[in-house]
Amino acid sequence: MLKIAAAGGHNALMYGPPGCGKSFLAETFSSILPPLTEKARYEVMSLYQLAKVKNPSYIKPPFRSPHHSSSAVSPHWWRDKSDTR
Repeated sequence: MLKIAAAGGHNALMYGPPGCGKSFLAETFSSILPPLTEKARYEVMSLYQLAKVKNPSYIKPPFRSPHHSSSAVSPHWWRDKSDTR
């Protein structure tokens, strides 16, 4: 399933009981993805620059690992701390 998702550029939703390897598969998923195209690299670069976060590599797709107890509105850690919205 992950090979098909990686080859086709599709999303993958993984679910299951704790300890079955979902996190491990998610962390290693980026290793089987093809390199970013030039257009995708510019998109990733611009998003990181807007967030004022340094990304060491613009060749591989980025991997995010939110905390397991975070909600849908909580991943605002990348926002500039001086932003008062």
